[in-house]
Amino acid sequence: MLKRGWKALAGVTALAAVGCAHAPPPQELLDARAAYQEVSTSPQGRERPRDIAAARDALLEAEREYDRSQDSPRTRSLSYVALRKAETAGARGTAELAARRQAEAQAALQQAQARRWQRSQAELDAARQQLAQAERERLQALQQQQQARSLAVTQQREAERMRLEAQRRQQAAEQLRQVAQAQEAEARRLAEKTTRLQQEEQRRMHAEAESQRLAQENHELLQRTAELEAEQEARRMAEQALERERQARLDAEQRATEALTRLESTTQDVKVREESRGLVLTLSGQVLFASNAVDLLPAAREQLTEVASALKETDSPMLIEGHTDSLGTDAMNEALSYRRAERVREFLISQGVSRDRIEVRGLGEYRPVANNSTPEGRANNRRVEIILPRGEEAVGGSGLEAPRPEDARPPR
Repeated sequence: MLKRGWKALAGVTALAAVGCAHAPPPQELLDARAAYQEVSTSPQGRERPRDIAAARDALLEAEREYDRSQDSPRTRSLSYVALRKAETAGARGTAELAARRQAEAQAALQQAQARRWQRSQAELDAARQQLAQAERERLQALQQQQQARSLAVTQQREAERMRLEAQRRQQAAEQLRQVAQAQEAEARRLAEKTTRLQQEEQRRMHAEAESQRLAQENHELLQRTAELEAEQEARRMAEQALERERQARLDAEQRATEALTRLESTTQDVKVREESRGLVLTLSGQVLFASNAVDLLPAAREQLTEVASALKETDSPMLIEGHTDSLGTDAMNEALSYRRAERVREFLISQGVSRDRIEVRGLGEYRPVANNSTPEGRANNRRVEIILPRGEEAVGGSGLEAPRPEDARPPR
């Protein structure tokens, strides 16, 4: 069952590696894999098949989460749970192995004690037999004494000697019995002492393991605290840098606004106003281009030079929109407005404004600011607008695409 579980887990791990080769597994998942592989093939693991199955299931769950979300906090958390379950299975298997070995040692000790007791019992039985034999001999001697009182004194001394020998043997047998009892008591005392020592050793090992675990948890807590403090410091520095950048951008925008406002005060062909989409700079098309032309007039170049100087005060993105009146076809007006916006962009780039900041649109007649039924209204509609987004809108660009002339017509 352990082999089948490991093959299934190896399959999930291989699929995760193939599907997510761009994101290496987190260290927690690598540790959990190594711990499970080690304990599942160890004698300790064979002692705890249920714990091994739980560790395998936890690792499979971590592998599936890694397959879904890569190196996510949940992947690391599930990997840590799988690691802990594999370590728990190993620890429990080690404890059961130790307990079984202790039981085997205890059984061997009991067998040795039983053999010693059997030997003592055999010696005691032999002594008893000897004592019975001596008693029989003594009775026989007494019978012989009664039957033949006339026997020589030598025979009486021999009988007395035999009696004394029997007593000696009886005393020896008693001593052997006492020795056997003492040995049995000593064996019980040694067994009790061995049990106490084993219990004390288990408690000591448990206390050491608990102390190591607490020390490890304390080290991890201190390490995590240091990491959190470092993250907070980095976040604070990043926020300060962003605030400095934002303030610098606002200052640049203020300088650009002031420069464009001064430009507006010196000429009637440039209008500056604030709208919801940002700061809008409007240039009269009559000043910039000849009728139905896209080349800049000499006076327009002078004005655009001053506009470029003001725009270089900030690095914010900008959008250039070309507009026409309603005279002419839609396609002609759209193309004309787009090419005129392109000409303004090319001139601003030639004056040092970054190309990456500028986007263009040609809207033709579709966004008028005045009535096209009068010459004055049509003149106001023939214009080029430069839009500078404000605040957060300027951080990631204007957010507007630059369509081709044929795609520039907005919906009616």
